Amino acid sequence: MLRRLLTQTSSRRLLSCKTPFFSKSSPSPFSSLSSSPDPPRSESSTVEHVEEANAVAGKTISVDRSDLFNPLDHSHEPAPDSELVKHLKSVIKFRGGPISVAEYMEEVLTNPQSGYYMNRDVFGTQGDFITSPEVSQMFGEMIGVWTVCLWEQMGRPERVKLIELGPGRGTLMVDLLRGTSKFREFTDSLHIHLVECSPALQKLQRQNLKCTDESSSEKKAISSLAGTPVHWHATLEEVPSGVPTIIIAHEFYDALPVHQFQKSPRGWFEKMVDVGEDSQFRFVLSPHPTPASLYLMKRCTWATPEEREKLEHVEISPKSMDLTQEMAKRIGSDGGGALIMAWMDSFQTVFRLLENTSSSTYWMIQGLLI
Repeated sequence: MLRRLLTQTSSRRLLSCKTPFFSKSSPSPFSSLSSSPDPPRSESSTVEHVEEANAVAGKTISVDRSDLFNPLDHSHEPAPDSELVKHLKSVIKFRGGPISVAEYMEEVLTNPQSGYYMNRDVFGTQGDFITSPEVSQMFGEMIGVWTVCLWEQMGRPERVKLIELGPGRGTLMVDLLRGTSKFREFTDSLHIHLVECSPALQKLQRQNLKCTDESSSEKKAISSLAGTPVHWHATLEEVPSGVPTIIIAHEFYDALPVHQFQKSPRGWFEKMVDVGEDSQFRFVLSPHPTPASLYLMKRCTWATPEEREKLEHVEISPKSMDLTQEMAKRIGSDGGGALIMAWMDSFQTVFRLLENTSSSTYWMIQGLLI
């Protein structure tokens, strides 16, 4: 009975409507999505008022059209090559043949003139992605707790190098120093070394750490957050050794270049980047073994014969392997520890390599899978 009454009431309302919801004098708010472009409108006409016939007298609905986007006509003409594309094509032409995927990645990411990381801030709302330290200060503060605990286990050395690989904006280090500011003996022992190749990001790190220049060198300053010396280096190898060391690497491994290998009926061959007859980049397979093939042999030893039989494609990162060995060597000789935070593939690479190091070094390099 209730359903019948509701149906009858709804029918009476529909029959009593004298005008449609969108009258002729007030066009539909969806008309701008049609294929024909709208004529220019003044700013005052961007909000329309549409009368609802069966509504209470005097009540109107506001339709705001100001944010509707009319895309421009797409051009099917090929875009001119950027400076980076021209550079990559010239490298391939000069070599007389293709380059590895790793070399292609390295140029795209860290080319001094046009590299992705080199000349702008790529993080946050104005960039392309966000990382854990930018989400909450608790992340860096928890890393700070870990560093203090490790420093205690190391016997509270009077001087310790705190190295961060790929510090981004410096947010993690800022939160770490703030979170450990009550442990004055710890912060007084710190000498911070930031491994960063991007001049733009180095500038942001300097600002966020509130650094003042200690000397004329741009590679050394003092952070006013804790009175701690801060140094910048392009690679880990440039950081002086001989002092107990704590290393932090947050998503650093994930940005390192990789070589790609593909299985064929004739065996494994490296995938390369070449320029086709249409002047566009294309993948090709190297007809001969490449230097990275030595790392492929090491990578394949991590899998069982059954797993190797199923593999069709493999990615390896010699830079990740060499970096891990350098970290293990440094910590083994100088003492200290490392915390590596990485995604699954990078994480597995690190700990497969550490299986061949001494047990003490292995346990002092800890990992966090993210």
